[in-house]
Amino acid sequence: MSNLKESPTTPPPFHGDEPKWFALKVSRKETLATTVLETAGLRTYCPLTKTDTTIQGKKIIVERPLIPNTIFVYASFKLINALKNQHPFITYCYKKMDGKYKILQVPTREMERFIDSSTKMQGDITYYRPEEVELHKGDHVKIVGGLFDGYEGTLLKAKGRAKRMFLINFEMLGALGTHIEPQYIRIIK
Repeated sequence: MSNLKESPTTPPPFHGDEPKWFALKVSRKETLATTVLETAGLRTYCPLTKTDTTIQGKKIIVERPLIPNTIFVYASFKLINALKNQHPFITYCYKKMDGKYKILQVPTREMERFIDSSTKMQGDITYYRPEEVELHKGDHVKIVGGLFDGYEGTLLKAKGRAKRMFLINFEMLGALGTHIEPQYIRIIK
């Protein structure tokens, strides 16, 4: 499940900055933030996943954001700042780099790969924050064939399972995990 919204053809009101992908914190208001950003004509992405939950004693499947409190937007820095000033529940995500906290700007190529991967994984997806994954412990592998043909990542060994857990690492965003049939996995040495 995912929610990728394309912007209309009208350009944003600020022309000075080039649009880029930013990760925004939205304080459990992903739907409202999406509406605000799309109304401004921006492209947004909020990956969704289906999870089991119990409500009033009944088990049901609900759709929830894969990365809680986070939405991605393709816009200029100036336009996001203008929207943040009007809607204080929208703030930037920050990442510690070189000892300083910097606004999390996602390179376009990485964001496109993240969108593609999270869309393909759909129901069989797990998100890991960067600090939760120790990638050096697993084998570096490449997928040959299937939905993820050409992708490289880390294999988490799963004893006694027909499928193996495969992590696609994103430098800025963390990692996504899914199950891959063993016949598609090639170890890179």
